[in-house]
Amino acid sequence: MPLLPSYQKNPKGDEESLPLFDADSNEHDELPAYPPRLGESSGSTTHNVTYTFVPRWPIKGEQKDALGVLGDTKEETISIVQRAFPILSTYPPNKIEISSLVEIDVQNGSGRRADERWCMIMDEAWSGFRSNPPKRLRVQIADDPRDEEKRMRRERWHTALTILAITSPFILFFLSLFYLALNYEDN
Repeated sequence: MPLLPSYQKNPKGDEESLPLFDADSNEHDELPAYPPRLGESSGSTTHNVTYTFVPRWPIKGEQKDALGVLGDTKEETISIVQRAFPILSTYPPNKIEISSLVEIDVQNGSGRRADERWCMIMDEAWSGFRSNPPKRLRVQIADDPRDEEKRMRRERWHTALTILAITSPFILFFLSLFYLALNYEDN
C-alpha cells in the first residue's frame, strides 16, 4: 500500500503544531466587540425605545417603526436612528427632529381627561432619560423655512380636489336633470 499518505507526529514544541490561540489564554475575549457580547455591560443600563419615523411631504415614504436602544445623548440617539432608517443618513444630524410622547391633562365639560401629544425634546432633557426613559420617540426631518407653507398649500389643494371628486357626480346628475326638465318643457 504505497499510495496511502504517511503521517508523522510532530514534537510538542514545534511552531507549526501550536494552535493560533492558546486555550488557557483569554486575551482574545477581552477585546471590545460590536455588537456587545451577551451579558456584557458598559457600566450603564440601556433602555429599549420604539422609534417611529414619520415622513412629511416633500419626503417620500411611509411611517415605519423600529425597536432600539436609547442613546445617552441626542447625537448618539441620532446615529442609532440613522442606522435604523437608512433614508435619514442622507440628512445632516441637525435636520433630524426627535419628539417624545407625553400625556397632557385636558379639562373639558365633563371633567379631566388625559391627552397624548408629541413634544420637542430640549438638549438638557437627554440627561434625564437615564432615569426616566421614554417608551416612544417620533423621528422626522425638520422643515425648511417654506416647507410647512408648501405642505399646507398642498394639503388644502388635495382636500379641495377630494371634495370636488366626491361632489361632481351629484352636481352632474342634478345638471342633467335640470337640462332634461328644460328640454321637456320645450317639447
